[in-house]
Amino acid sequence: MKFRATIADLDRLQPLEKNAPLAVDAVFFTGASKEGYYLSVNVARRQNNTVNSFWLLKIPNVGLLVSPKYPDSTLKGEPNAFSTEGMTIEPIEPMKKWKISYDGKMKFQNDKEERMIPVSWELEWTSDLPHFDFDTDLSPALLARAIAQEPWSKSYFQRLKTYHHAHYEQMGYIKGTVQIEGYGKFDLELNSFRDHSVSRERDWTIIHRYAMHTVFAEDGTKFMVGIYSTPVRFSEIKLGYLYKPEDRVYSVESCDLKLYEHGERGVPPLDYAFTFEAAGNTYLVQCEVIESAEIYMGLDWECRIVERMCRYTVNGKQAWGLSQWQYRRYGGCPNKY
Repeated sequence: MKFRATIADLDRLQPLEKNAPLAVDAVFFTGASKEGYYLSVNVARRQNNTVNSFWLLKIPNVGLLVSPKYPDSTLKGEPNAFSTEGMTIEPIEPMKKWKISYDGKMKFQNDKEERMIPVSWELEWTSDLPHFDFDTDLSPALLARAIAQEPWSKSYFQRLKTYHHAHYEQMGYIKGTVQIEGYGKFDLELNSFRDHSVSRERDWTIIHRYAMHTVFAEDGTKFMVGIYSTPVRFSEIKLGYLYKPEDRVYSVESCDLKLYEHGERGVPPLDYAFTFEAAGNTYLVQCEVIESAEIYMGLDWECRIVERMCRYTVNGKQAWGLSQWQYRRYGGCPNKY
C-alpha cells in the first residue's frame, strides 16, 4: 500500500507524527563521479527541532571535508524544513528537482587541529527516472524469504507494523558549483542516489547492522543493493533495484553477499565482491574502498555509520559510487560532544 496517494503528496516534507518521540522525516543525497568527486548529505528531522545530519565532500587533490561537528550528527534544525546550521535541502518539483544549498564551514577529516574552512555551494539535483518505492516495488520473493526465516507470532507481526518505514529511492544527477576558501571554485557533475524515509519509530538501537551499495557503471547501468539485519523484524533481508541503460527499473531478486561473513567485528572490508540477480541477468560487483568517514547517530551515539567512497567494477566495466555500512554502538555519547 502506498504511503501517499500522489507523487506531489509523497515527495515533500512530511509532518512528524504526534506522540511519537522517535518519529523521523529524513532525506539523504549522495553523488559520485568517475573523476573521484564524492558528496554525501543527510538531514533527518526529529522531534523538538532536532536533526541527525552530516555532510561530506571529497575533491581530488584537495581532500575529504566533513561537517563542522563531525563525527557527531545531532544538530539543531529549522522548523518545518530540511535545514540545519547552514545546510538546506529543498524540494522544487516532485520526483524531478531538489535544491541542495550550503553556506558555512567544514574541516578536513584528518586535521587534528580541526581548523574550520569557509565552504559554500549551490547544487541542483534532477532526475527523469522512476522512483523505487519499497512499499510496492520490492521483490515479493525477497520479502517472503526474510519473513519465512523468523519465528512467527502475533507479536512478531505487530513489530513489523510498529517499525515500518515508508521509504523510496531514486537515481539522478547533481550539478552545481562549490567554493572552498583557499582552494578555489569547483564545478560538480555527479551521478546521484537519494532516498526519503518517513516513520513514527526510527530506533537506532534495534538495528544490528547493514551494508548498502550505490553504484553507477560506465555503460549507464546503476543500482542499489543492500543487506540489513534488524533482529526485531528481520534477521537478514536483502533489498535493491537496478536501472538498465534504457532507464527501466527492476527489483533485485537475489544477492549472495552474506553480511555475517564481512565486517561482523566492526571493521568493514575494503576490497570484496558479490553477485546479485535482477532483470534476468547476473551481475558481478567488485568493490574497492578509496576513503571512508565515520559518523555517529542518535543522542547517545547508538549508531555508527561508515560512509565509504568506492571504485567498483561491474561485469568487467568500470563503475563508481558509495557504500554505507552501519553498526549498533554501545557506550553512550562522549562528554566532549
